[in-house]
Amino acid sequence: MIKCIVCDLDGTLIKKDDSIEERTYQMLKKCIDKGIEFIIATGRDINMVIDFLNQYQLDCDLILNNGTQYCDKNQTFNEIYPMNPKAFRQIATILSSYGYLLAIHTDQGKYSFVSADEFWDYHYQLLLSSHGNKEPLPKKTFTTREGYLRDFHYTKDADEIIGKGIQVLKIDARHLDAYSIQGVKEQLNIEGLDISSSFEDNIEITSNVTNKGKLLEKIMKEKGYANDEVAVFGDGENDKHMLKLFKYSFAPQNASQSAKDAAQFILNSTNEDGAVFKGLNYLKQLGLLEI
Repeated sequence: MIKCIVCDLDGTLIKKDDSIEERTYQMLKKCIDKGIEFIIATGRDINMVIDFLNQYQLDCDLILNNGTQYCDKNQTFNEIYPMNPKAFRQIATILSSYGYLLAIHTDQGKYSFVSADEFWDYHYQLLLSSHGNKEPLPKKTFTTREGYLRDFHYTKDADEIIGKGIQVLKIDARHLDAYSIQGVKEQLNIEGLDISSSFEDNIEITSNVTNKGKLLEKIMKEKGYANDEVAVFGDGENDKHMLKLFKYSFAPQNASQSAKDAAQFILNSTNEDGAVFKGLNYLKQLGLLEI
């Protein structure tokens, strides 16, 4: 029987506006009410998750920043896996020299080497570019100045972060001009780091000590769940490790090829029309969910 459900957020559980498809939400509520544990495993940091948790009154454990941070339902940060300072300095220097916008997620908030105004302006241009300038941006934490700059701090360089003893958990590196940065990934093969990216204009960097899969496997063992008592859902490059590890792992129709290759089941629905609902309903039909 399934005793724990683990979901990635963006591209998996939630739609573009950070809402959950209604059937999916009702199914999840039934599972939680029956005592089945629910865990979120996301690339986001806590500030990009808290509004969503409050909106849906979800009280759950969180795997954050691509598996470099874990906190329980009381939002007590039980484990962190920071980058090696030398490796952080090296990669931050390279990416900055190419004009990337760096969002440096740490144990003390989000940092960048530009001011809050510059940071938001560049981020907003990236948002407009990704939406094709054709439709209004959805109102959510990631697309509002107040939300995205929550717990933001300016720092002049990597050495200042290191000197203050701040632990770097993840770097989001994004660029508006993909042509000008062709080949940059070849320079990022730095010992101790893991690079997650489909394209060079959107790169995620963490320590290679852990990832979503390694941390989830550790937590499941500590909680006493067997492999076949866990259902896992994910759509991205950063989900492939946890999708490989569990017997009941699902990738939505819109998932990346690496996620589909790793998952045991590929769903015929996207995050927008209830992929997680389809997966949970399939488990129910198999007699593995008592709801």
